Amino acid sequence: MMKKYMKTIVVFGCTGTVGKIVFENLLQQDCYVRGVLRNHMRAYPVPLNKNNQHAYVSADLANPKEVEAACIYADAVFLLTATDPNQVCYEINVIKAAQKCGIKRLVKLSALNIEPVDLVEVAKWHRKIEEYLESTDIDYYCLRPYAFMQNWERNTLTIRKFGKFFGVMHDAPRNYVDARDVADVAVKLLLQEKPLPFRNIALAGPEAINHYDMAGRLSRVTGRDIEYVNISKSKFLNILTKKAKLPLWLANHIIELDELALKVPEPKNDSIEKVLHKKPRLMNAYLLEKKDSFMRDKIWKIWK
Repeated sequence: MMKKYMKTIVVFGCTGTVGKIVFENLLQQDCYVRGVLRNHMRAYPVPLNKNNQHAYVSADLANPKEVEAACIYADAVFLLTATDPNQVCYEINVIKAAQKCGIKRLVKLSALNIEPVDLVEVAKWHRKIEEYLESTDIDYYCLRPYAFMQNWERNTLTIRKFGKFFGVMHDAPRNYVDARDVADVAVKLLLQEKPLPFRNIALAGPEAINHYDMAGRLSRVTGRDIEYVNISKSKFLNILTKKAKLPLWLANHIIELDELALKVPEPKNDSIEKVLHKKPRLMNAYLLEKKDSFMRDKIWKIWK
């Protein structure tokens, strides 16, 4: 009997929240997986093993030759690079490399199709990348998730120490999807044999939740009072840049997403089930799973 052909899939962003899950899930399938590291000194997200089913290469995404070398002899690419002002350049370099290497399938983690697109600067970057993808002959699919549940881990510091988190959303609800559900969709599309039926999909989670509701849920899971404090845009920008030490473009991006929830209603129901034929993961389950991340810092409590 002829041995089944095993695809080689290249994963850009294999150390990130979604990319690492994609990488790990592909290792459970009949395929070879090649992770791309931007820093060759970076620790492997999944240790090498005797199965020889996965490997790593390093590549400077600004260097087209290195990106092409990372894609050679592959069948499919998962495209995810860190949100960065150079993201358009980096991802177009990957797409060009995929074309040169004859790669037939590319699944990209993108951003919501926002109208008007000027509401979120990062969304404009992704539209430019998608426009370039449209000009190619690659069979591609763009995943456009709403906010990740895992983004709440960015608030752990102020929640642990002060029992508070901040924003400018007022009581506007935001839809949250678990990054693991998004990764499951990516893996399914990367391995699917038949041509992809559509070019993109908005991936929504099971419910839309406002910050006051989230404060209540966090209070229940941690057993202490957690408060959402709605502040002015200028104060929030100051916290993000002066306290959290975020670059200005990233601080502005976080604020833009808060303001987007106020301007554009988000879905109350999921789109995961129709793709994966299973129910989406729940926010309450995620919070319980990660409750230790939000618990009061014991050292801080003693100091207080």
